[in-house]
Amino acid sequence: MSRLVSHVPLRLPLWDELPTESLRMKQLLEITNQYVEPIIDDTLTQTMMHNYFKADVLPAPVGKFYEQKDVAGAIVVDLLKNNFSLNEIKYALHWVLREFSPKEGYDNFVNMFNEQAKQEPFSPKSLTSIDLKSATEVTKMQYAGLHSILYWYYSKKMLEKDWKKKK
Repeated sequence: MSRLVSHVPLRLPLWDELPTESLRMKQLLEITNQYVEPIIDDTLTQTMMHNYFKADVLPAPVGKFYEQKDVAGAIVVDLLKNNFSLNEIKYALHWVLREFSPKEGYDNFVNMFNEQAKQEPFSPKSLTSIDLKSATEVTKMQYAGLHSILYWYYSKKMLEKDWKKKK
């Protein structure tokens, strides 16, 4: 099967790979952008983060320091922002947190994302880490959301490839 796009390995960090020490905003942005920018070609800014806090998409920090949950939230919201409205993201995150701890919900999303991102674009996707037939609705929603990101990414790469050919 020929590759439709140049498949770049995409990998998000699991919860336990995120920094455990308190971070300043600049550090949170650097870590988030390290993982997300290669996927969406956009950087998360301080203004965007403040908008997420203001819209109650992410909880505002206590003081000026950020924790693992804040980095995890920034990664997920930044990935989803091109495909979903802030209200949709807010609702989805609240739904996930009703069913899982922040660590479980984040790792569930990341494990599925990393597994699917390793596969050939547009090949049949079968999860080995989670049985979708018996998965909860929230896990199925996470699965569908991560596919919207991956298909958006693949489409963008195909457009870029064609655009470069025409130059």
